Amino acid sequence: MTVTLPQGTIHYRESGEGPPIVFVHGLLVDGRLWRKVTPLLEDNFRCIVPELPLGSHPQPMNPDADLSPPGLARIVAGFLEALDLEDVTLVGNDTGGAISQITAANHPERIGRLVLTNCDAFENFLPPAFRPMQWAARVPPVLNGLLQGMRLAPMRRLPIAYGWLIKRDLASAPTREWVDPFLSDRDIRRDTAKVLRGINP
Repeated sequence: MTVTLPQGTIHYRESGEGPPIVFVHGLLVDGRLWRKVTPLLEDNFRCIVPELPLGSHPQPMNPDADLSPPGLARIVAGFLEALDLEDVTLVGNDTGGAISQITAANHPERIGRLVLTNCDAFENFLPPAFRPMQWAARVPPVLNGLLQGMRLAPMRRLPIAYGWLIKRDLASAPTREWVDPFLSDRDIRRDTAKVLRGINP
């Protein structure tokens, strides 16, 4: 499913019925991050998983889209409004947790609860191990070169890639699918660089 916002098209998955829970993923992953969580909840909740423009999204945003942290929070708020969601439980992980905090602070109208799993906050936005990506984003071809190694499974398993981010079952995680949009689409790379350049603790 998709919803069109002023910033571009957001793809999303939805399952279950009941009070809405919206799941916000982090940088260089997509909604499949929540693939083992939503089946546990969909008997009692409407689970909605947007694909945010954080590097693994299936469709680039408009070239002029604001992808700074406040801009990403506006995208989340616009998504909630477009689906006419009320009293939402907003669940954020990793970079998505920081975006969820900004959304709750700046656009609280449709949010009833905020759940933060392991996520960026305060001076750890981005965490120090991932700040080289921010520096590389200042020269997009450098960022592209830095992430080209992610084509290889052993590189994706390194601690500075997904190795420290996935506690269980790293082998079955869709890490290749997470990096493919960045590696294959220059406009996705443009969006990712904009996100990284905008992050500031």
